[in-house]
Amino acid sequence: MPSRRDLLATIGAGAALGLAGCASRDCTPAAPVGTDWPQPGGDPGNTAALPDGSVPARVGDRWRTPIVPDTDLLAFAGAVVDGDRIVGLSRIPETGLYTEYVLRDGSTATRATVPERIAAPPVSGSGFDAVTAATADGSELRLFADGTESGRYAFGSAPATPRAAGSTLFGGDADAAFAYEVTDDRERWRRAFGDPQEGGAVSFSPAVDDRRVYVTVTSSSDRGIHALDRATGEIDWAVPGPRATRAPVRTGSLLLVPVRHELLAFDAETGERRWSTPTPADRRTFRSPAGTDAGLVVADGAVIHQIDPETGDLGWSVEFDGVGRPAVVGDTVLASNDAATRALALGDGSERWRIDDVSLIAPLGNGVLVRRDDELVACTTCEN
Repeated sequence: MPSRRDLLATIGAGAALGLAGCASRDCTPAAPVGTDWPQPGGDPGNTAALPDGSVPARVGDRWRTPIVPDTDLLAFAGAVVDGDRIVGLSRIPETGLYTEYVLRDGSTATRATVPERIAAPPVSGSGFDAVTAATADGSELRLFADGTESGRYAFGSAPATPRAAGSTLFGGDADAAFAYEVTDDRERWRRAFGDPQEGGAVSFSPAVDDRRVYVTVTSSSDRGIHALDRATGEIDWAVPGPRATRAPVRTGSLLLVPVRHELLAFDAETGERRWSTPTPADRRTFRSPAGTDAGLVVADGAVIHQIDPETGDLGWSVEFDGVGRPAVVGDTVLASNDAATRALALGDGSERWRIDDVSLIAPLGNGVLVRRDDELVACTTCEN
């Protein structure tokens, strides 16, 4: 009888063809279709899911463009897709660089220099793009509209990636959580944690729904999960003790929080614990889960698992060494490591296709945006 490892390897290998680049044989790639993936995790709840989306059965290279065409790329902080445009952040010699690309053909629309010490991927919302950077005194959010700086917000050190919900950015730093209104460039509220000797660090991006902001506090002086009123920052409920290892996810009726060696699920309304699931093989932590009530997956850095949102039970598993956080688009799981991007069936984990030598940036309306070396590549559905 084959071992579980052999079965996992068979599922991981799949029957689909691995592509050098994303050019399927005899493929005429379609023009890219935009989507709403304006921040890491995709949406305010950090679900990394597009439930109404779909992933093509075949994809090909529609275009490729240098991340920075005329100088050395020292670091790439990431990119997001906001409708018919792509927003990226990079570090080049002596400065940071904000770039807006045209999704249709990959051409550069706008560029602007930003502080060199970029601290997070870009976040877009309500006509603004937010850039987070470390400063000598802490951190700073800079807002850009049509490539022109339109606002600044100074806050503490060790910033979390902000979460956009409507016209507000919700974030955190070494001492507090905050809400910053982008339309009139003002702090709406700030909620401190911890004590005067050691603040309560909000190390990970919050999750947001219509009523609450869910933050994880990770300092030794104040550790736990807090549900804050979205409008005022007042504490609605709190669960002291758990120390998050990844950003929380708000999906269905649940708040999902990875901690060391397990994934915790709480009722988002009350904070009552619903279930917990240990990491297989005593792996240190899960990544943030991805998906909705219709289908949920989670990765542990070596394997992707289906997970039942009602019970926390693990279903199918697919080995994928070094895998980052997956995304769920319709009935497909998109997952990536340093060597490949794979499309798996949400129902059973079978492989639909694989693109070698690329890493996933974001889903598109008819394909994926990936990075290959120092290039961005739009891989779109084949028209023929």
